[in-house]
Amino acid sequence: MTSQLLAPEKQRDFLTRPWSVLIWWGLPLVAGWSADAAPIAPIAQSLVWAAALTWMGAGCALNAWRCHRLHCYLAAPVLFLGAVGTGAAAFGVAPFGVRTVSYMINTSLALALLTFLVEPVWGRYRSH
Repeated sequence: MTSQLLAPEKQRDFLTRPWSVLIWWGLPLVAGWSADAAPIAPIAQSLVWAAALTWMGAGCALNAWRCHRLHCYLAAPVLFLGAVGTGAAAFGVAPFGVRTVSYMINTSLALALLTFLVEPVWGRYRSH
């Protein structure tokens, strides 16, 4: 299908382009998982994850602005809040003990993925 036949929203959607998906969401995940495997201090691992969640949230926010994708409207704040929580936990705000960072990261990623479930119900794109 040529790009002329696609809806304007879909033409601008990062999630329809493999390279955009890799840059905005794949690379931050690889960076976070690499930090987990690297022999670095836990605070450094947490800060890498905070940066990764911020980068993914920025990708969602930009995509929501560009194409009005419903998932991105919901996932961006989830990822930004996860980044704030992960960063705070890195500096000692740990309401769940030593597992706080892990809970923050996993909860943020799971909730961001779950936001895709609203699209079959309310549609993929919002009107301007």
